[in-house]
Amino acid sequence: MPKEKRIGKEDILRTAAELVSGGAGLSVRAVAEQLGCSTQPIYSCFKGVGELRDALYEEAKGHYHAAIEACMEASPHGRYAAYGMGFVRFAREERGLFRFLFFDEERGFPADPFFDEILAEMMALYRMDEATARAFHADMTVFSYGLAMTVGNVSLTDAEIAAAFDREFYALYGLYFPRRPRFWENRE
Repeated sequence: MPKEKRIGKEDILRTAAELVSGGAGLSVRAVAEQLGCSTQPIYSCFKGVGELRDALYEEAKGHYHAAIEACMEASPHGRYAAYGMGFVRFAREERGLFRFLFFDEERGFPADPFFDEILAEMMALYRMDEATARAFHADMTVFSYGLAMTVGNVSLTDAEIAAAFDREFYALYGLYFPRRPRFWENRE
C-alpha cells in the first residue's frame, strides 16, 4: 500500500481558499479530493468543517487586511480614498474570498482594523464630528459594497472606480454639508 504524502495545515488552508475562491462550497471531502488524499489528513489538523471554516476565515481576513494596507501605502491619494479602492480591488481580484468574508450570514462582517484610523482621518481632514463621520462612512460603505459587487461582473479600470468613488463622495459631502464651500473645486 503506497504511503500517503504528508499534508499540513498550510496545504489544507491553501486548497480550501482555492475552492472558495473558485466558487465551490467548502467541505472536508472537497478539500481532500482537491489535494488527492483521503479525509484523514484534514481531520488530523481540524476537528471538522466548522474548525476548517474558522481557520480559513482568519486566513482570509489576514489576506484582506494585507491587501488593504498595501493599497493604502501605495496610493498617492488620501488613506480614505485608498481604503475604498483597496476594498473594491480585493472584491475584483479575490471574488470568492471576498464573498466568503463579507457575505457569510452566520458570521457577519469581519471587524475592520482600519475603522478608527479612517474615522479619525475623516474628522480631521473633512472637519466632521464623530457622529457625522460615522454616518458619512456608513453611506460610503453601502456604495462601496455595490461597487464591489459590480466589479465582479463589469470590467472597470482603477481610474473608473476612483471616479465613481469621487462622484459619490462629493455628492454625499454636498448632502451632509450644503452650506460649506466645495473644497474640491479648487483642486488641480
